[in-house]
Amino acid sequence: MNRKSSNQGIANRLHHAVCVSALLIMLAALPAYGQQQVHQLLYDNSNWTDQNLNGSQSISNGPVAAFLTTPNDQPHVYFLATNGHVHQHFYNGVSWSDDDLTALSGGSAASGQVSGFSVGNYQYVYYVSLNAPQHVHQLLYNNAGWVDSDLTVLSKSNVQAINYYGLVAFTTSPALHVYYQQYPIGDIHQLYSTDGTTWQDQDLTTLTGAPQPYILWSGFNIGNLQYVYYQDKVSLDLHQLNYNNSSWSDTDLTVTAKTVRPSLSGEAAFVIPGTKKMRVYYVNDDNNHIMQLASSNGKTWASADLTKKSKAPKPDGGTSILAYATTPNDDVHVFYESGEHICEIFQPTTTTWANDDLTAEGNGGPAVDFTRIAGFSLQNYQYVFYVAQ
Repeated sequence: MNRKSSNQGIANRLHHAVCVSALLIMLAALPAYGQQQVHQLLYDNSNWTDQNLNGSQSISNGPVAAFLTTPNDQPHVYFLATNGHVHQHFYNGVSWSDDDLTALSGGSAASGQVSGFSVGNYQYVYYVSLNAPQHVHQLLYNNAGWVDSDLTVLSKSNVQAINYYGLVAFTTSPALHVYYQQYPIGDIHQLYSTDGTTWQDQDLTTLTGAPQPYILWSGFNIGNLQYVYYQDKVSLDLHQLNYNNSSWSDTDLTVTAKTVRPSLSGEAAFVIPGTKKMRVYYVNDDNNHIMQLASSNGKTWASADLTKKSKAPKPDGGTSILAYATTPNDDVHVFYESGEHICEIFQPTTTTWANDDLTAEGNGGPAVDFTRIAGFSLQNYQYVFYVAQ
C-alpha cells in the first residue's frame, strides 16, 4: 500500500484499527490463566539465558516497564498483576523480589500501560487508573517508601486518559514529563512538573494543530529537547511531536522519509547515547517487515528494511517492539515477538544486520500472545523482559 491508496482502503484500515482497539480493551480486562509470569532474557556478553522471575501472575498481555537505578545499577521491572495492582520485581544482587506497589502506596487499580524512569535511586512509575474517572497516577519511591499521586487532580485537569495503551514518561532533569492520550481516542496531552509537586496539563494536539492521533507510541528526550511519536487517525502515518526548547511542532515522518506507513503493531524510538542519532522502529503496512527510520538532526530521515537486511522472521501481528543501543559500541538491538518466540535484529558490524531467536538460544518458555517487551542495556550487558506462558 502506498500513499496513493484509495479512500476506501483507508476506511478499511480504520475499521480494522477500531477492531484492534476493541480487542485490546477486551484483552486488558481478561484475567490471566496458567503460570503467566515475567521472564528475563539476559545477555552476559557471551550468551543469552532465560529466567522466570517467579513473581505474581501477570495479566497476559499487560504492560511491562523496566529501568536501572544508579549508581547501584539495580534492575527494576514493573508489571500488572491479575488484580490490577502495579508490581515491581527488583534484583538486590542475590535474588529477585516481588513488591505490590499499589498495596504499599494505597494507590488505585491500574490498566493497560505502565511507564517510568529513575533519577538516581528515586523511581517514578506512571499508570492510568482502571476505573472511571481514568486519571494518570504517579508512583514515587522517594528512597524511603512508595507514594501514589493523582496527577490529573494535581494539574486541575478534567481530561480522562485512555487506559489500555499510550503512556510515555521521561525526565529532562529536573522537569518531569508524562504523555497520554485523551479518552476516547483523542488528543495527545502532556502532564509536566518543574518541581515534582506542581503539575500542569497541556494539549499538544491543539497546540501544534496536528492531525487527530490514533495511537500514542513512544518518546524520549535529548537534553531539554522532547520527541513524542504517534500514528494519526486519518492516514495512519507516523508522526513526531517535537519540543525544540521554545515551542512544539508536528512532522509527518512517513511523508518526510518517503516510506511506507506503519501497521497497527508496536513501535519504539530512542537516541543513541552520547549522540544526536535518532532511531524509530515499526512494522510496515506493506509486507509486515520491521523498518528503521534514522536521523542525525531530527529533520531529515532515511528508512531501511531491517527484516530484509537481516533475513529475520517476520513479527507477529500486534507485537511489541523494544529497541536500544549498547555502549560504547553504539550497536543497535531490536526485539520483537515471532511465533511465541522473542527474536532480535542486531548489528554485528556497523554496516551489516543479523538476527537471533533468543527464546531458542536462552531455552525460554513461549511468550504469551501480544506480550509487551521491555528492557535496557548496561554497557554490553542486555536485559529483556516479557511475559511467558
